[in-house]
Amino acid sequence: MVLAASIYQVPAIEAAKRLGYRVVTTDSVPSNPGHALADATHAVDTTDLRGVLALAEAERIDGIISPGTDVAVEAAAFVAERLGLPGPGLEAARTLTEKRLFRQFLHRNALPCPEVVERFDSADLAGLFENRSWLVKPNRSSGSKGVFIVNSDAELASRIGASESFSVDGSALLEEFIEGTQHTCEGFLRDGELAVALVTDRDTVAPPHTATRGHRVPSLLGAAQRLASIAAIEHVLRLANIKDGPIDCDFVVSDRGVFLIEVTPRLGGNSLSRLVAAALKFDLVSAAVRCACGDPVLLPPTRPPDAAAIVILGATHAGRATWNVGEARALAGEPWVGYLSFDIACGRLVEAFVNGRHRIGEVLITGVDRDDVDAKIEEVARRLDLRTG
Repeated sequence: MVLAASIYQVPAIEAAKRLGYRVVTTDSVPSNPGHALADATHAVDTTDLRGVLALAEAERIDGIISPGTDVAVEAAAFVAERLGLPGPGLEAARTLTEKRLFRQFLHRNALPCPEVVERFDSADLAGLFENRSWLVKPNRSSGSKGVFIVNSDAELASRIGASESFSVDGSALLEEFIEGTQHTCEGFLRDGELAVALVTDRDTVAPPHTATRGHRVPSLLGAAQRLASIAAIEHVLRLANIKDGPIDCDFVVSDRGVFLIEVTPRLGGNSLSRLVAAALKFDLVSAAVRCACGDPVLLPPTRPPDAAAIVILGATHAGRATWNVGEARALAGEPWVGYLSFDIACGRLVEAFVNGRHRIGEVLITGVDRDDVDAKIEEVARRLDLRTG
């Protein structure tokens, strides 16, 4: 069973079908593209734990997976625990996917953690914005929906309602914005160690938003910082008693150390698995599907990543999105373009790209080294000439 069927669940559905599994999908959006690929589809919301369990029992599933979405991890863990299937424990799933619980977990274990403000009255906010920025974010959400950088009481007041509306439980929190470099680790855990780990440099849209607009490898982190980051991730997962399976982690490296912002036992979104395949020549999606069903997974030897990038295409402003269609076709034929795809037709009205819902396409780029990849990202932007009007 694959929980959700949006564009970021499609690779898991396709991989499972390719491996010979019967695939069941469920979510509350019947038009999602993954449903058309599945053997059976349902309309049970992925946050409805007992509804998903009843469906899993009726379909007699052998495994359950929640790729690319934090909000479905709890249901996957609930079903796996009740049916004796592989997967993270329910308590761990809740702790790692609810922002407030994860910050409390970090604090309880004396690990680096952003300062958190639980209440938003004037007494609690006094002096907060004098020397630093803060993030207001939903307690339970994904895809950077409802996450804003705020620098004043007024900005917080204008954003808090949107953050709360994007949270499954209707709550939001205010936490310190950690200055530093943004990164993601996508990998596969075996016996408590990251047997496969791809550390990326994470690119984000312009403030006040924080949506991911791409990932590049190899990371510019030094070897010591990379090893420290991986050690921190492994330590948190051991504390959460998670030993095997796919993991996705966003973290910040600052002059104060490594801050783990999110650590979740699932495949990441933003086509990170495609980047893993290009950089490490490893099919992480198939490994995650096999692991969820209790089947053996063959992991590759450790190796440095080939230079590559995944770029999420989006508009800087709302309007009618256009691009150079001829250049798009030419780029798709370049040997260094793994693929180039658009979610919409040229000329469609779009929203500004401020969260994962507003992407309009993506491109996978390979190169001889990091500088080459960076240059090709600029070339793609120049040749596509993506704009709104």
